[in-house]
Amino acid sequence: MSKTTTSTTTTSKSSKETFEYNEDELYPPLDHSARYASDLDESVLKTLGMLPDEIAAFVKQRHMYINKDVILKDQVKTPDKSSFVDYKQLHIKSPVNNARAIELLKKLVIVKLNGGLGSSMGCKGAKSSIEVAPGVTFLDMAVAHIEQINQDYNVDVPLVLMNSFKTDTQTTKIIEKYKTHRVTIKTFVQSKFPRMYKDTLNVVPKPSNEANLKDWYPPGSGDVFRSLHRCGLLDEFIAQGKEYIFISNVENLGAVTDLHILNHMDNEKIEFGLEVTTRISTDTSGGVLMSYLDRLHLLELSQIKHDKLKMFKDFKFWNTNNIWVSLRSLSPLIKSDKLVLDWIVSFHNENHKALVQLETPAGMGIQNFSNSIAFLVPRGRYRPIKSTSQLLISQSNLFQFEHGKMSINPKRDSSDIPLVKLGEEFTSVSEYEKRFKSIPDLLELDHLTVSGDVYFGVNTKLKGTVIIVANHGERIEIPDGVTLENKIISGTLRIMDH
Repeated sequence: MSKTTTSTTTTSKSSKETFEYNEDELYPPLDHSARYASDLDESVLKTLGMLPDEIAAFVKQRHMYINKDVILKDQVKTPDKSSFVDYKQLHIKSPVNNARAIELLKKLVIVKLNGGLGSSMGCKGAKSSIEVAPGVTFLDMAVAHIEQINQDYNVDVPLVLMNSFKTDTQTTKIIEKYKTHRVTIKTFVQSKFPRMYKDTLNVVPKPSNEANLKDWYPPGSGDVFRSLHRCGLLDEFIAQGKEYIFISNVENLGAVTDLHILNHMDNEKIEFGLEVTTRISTDTSGGVLMSYLDRLHLLELSQIKHDKLKMFKDFKFWNTNNIWVSLRSLSPLIKSDKLVLDWIVSFHNENHKALVQLETPAGMGIQNFSNSIAFLVPRGRYRPIKSTSQLLISQSNLFQFEHGKMSINPKRDSSDIPLVKLGEEFTSVSEYEKRFKSIPDLLELDHLTVSGDVYFGVNTKLKGTVIIVANHGERIEIPDGVTLENKIISGTLRIMDH
């Protein structure tokens, strides 16, 4: 966010020997020694193989981190209603006929963020290669959706994948199978930044060992804008008459193209549109929309000191990372280096050394555009798969898949999605698959908690609230064909009404 430094909260960085940290600040403090980190030798970064724009962006981000400004808490506010467009009203106020749909789609480019690994679910490859249905991956869903659009409207909406150095080789091989599909697929590789030591902020890679990929990281989804320009695609699309990009995470199964949003972007000449949804209790890792200095801003909760998080409990507009951007508005900001993105910090340990990396979320771009807006969308446009618990829900009969779209099974009485919590034994996809002989029927499920060494047989059915807890050293096997309704199963296999 654009923050302002005041003398009442911290001393000037020009007087480092008198630096005092204000305990009322929202951001976590730097390590004491990191406050005095020296400037980087850019020739060393060049020796490491970094490109000129990567070097400039990395040095700028590191400088911002060291000299981070104070957040003026009295300027942090919930956004005004005028900052939002109600998605439900778009369908009423802005109908889109077939001719208008074709006109809009000819202006559109779809970008999927494909830089992540499935490491959070124990996978080693690109997350987009995980199956969400038998034989159907995240990437298959994206391709099927765009191919159907191109067939229905006789257009050529391209699919662009932003890969990281971790996913590019695998993805390049995978997309060979789509050569006969009616979709133009382009890829580019986002930047590669060096990790830093937490105490000194010196870079970890050495010129003699720059190939050690553990010392490098992809610097977040916000890198999409600059990397899209660096690879030449930004200018190429503008030359083709493309006007808008729709950016989303490849694992968000709800992030499908919406003509009503695109129509509003075009009619109102919106430069940056961020889709937000109503925050629920399970939304704990991500960002909230707020107003700061009378402009829309995205605040990532990981930016904030843990004891200050309670300040944001009433900020209910949750970032979906579905982003609509005007190419013609984006281009001059990128080329003049005026696109400013805030950073989030993550810490890692390697060989008993504390490391730090700085990343930028794409949604933080909203503060840079004078005509930006938030679309308040239903939860159905936010279906990320970040855990095996969410994977179980998507693979069950709660949902139906058609032409790359995910919709709730009409046989389910409620539109609410059940709360599913699988224990640590289910964290990896390989263990998850071993523990389910087949995916249970969840059509009438409200809540499921599973903990311990638990296995499910084939054709099981779960209804209402089901809690299954295997105590340490014990194992529970749910027999084939069993229906559990409002039951608690403990480690002794005793069943009682819940």
